Amino acid sequence: MTNLFYADRLRKADDNPLPQQTQTPPPPKKINGKPKFEVEQIEQLRLNGRHKKLQYQAKWKGCDPDETWYSAANFKNAPIVVERFHTEHPEAPGPPVRLQEWIRAAAADEIDENHPDNNKTAKAGTGPIRKKRHL
Repeated sequence: MTNLFYADRLRKADDNPLPQQTQTPPPPKKINGKPKFEVEQIEQLRLNGRHKKLQYQAKWKGCDPDETWYSAANFKNAPIVVERFHTEHPEAPGPPVRLQEWIRAAAADEIDENHPDNNKTAKAGTGPIRKKRHL
């Protein structure tokens, strides 16, 4: 017997896969009977549409990168992650108007029902403003 190994038979451990190896994400947790994935961190935000609805891109625990934009209301079960993002990025628009209600509901282990203000931002932000040119 020799110490000869074929490269196609080798692979990294499950907890440290090679980039081309697909990892099956862990099964989602269920909150209120619906599957939910855990938010690792908020990557970025934007104000979308005529009504400037607050949206986030997030990194999900145990999942591949996701470039989908999600409404702020989708993060009401992860208010601490949202608050941390806005603390680290004070120049960014937001936080959501109802963030403190989300934090209170999470601390009391209560369900925060849908509310029309869940996607509204508390402040517009101090980033660059594009002015319209009038011809």
